[in-house]
Amino acid sequence: MKPELEALLKAYDLFKDAPVGPEAVRLYAFYEAKLEETSQLTRIRRQALENALKKMHPRWVRANLSPGFPKELGFD
Repeated sequence: MKPELEALLKAYDLFKDAPVGPEAVRLYAFYEAKLEETSQLTRIRRQALENALKKMHPRWVRANLSPGFPKELGFD
């Protein structure tokens, strides 16, 4: 996987798991900035990139689970 796409997935994962509050706002701003940067770098429309990211995220989570965790945990 390209490093900029992996960094975007990590930013999305951090934002998605953040509790409501100022930290979530900060992480959302970081995610948005990363999304814009990656969109310009890859020349993919921002909306298309965001749609693909949301579709790929569960698969990325399952792939990065520690050994011993059931792979079904990444489906929620």
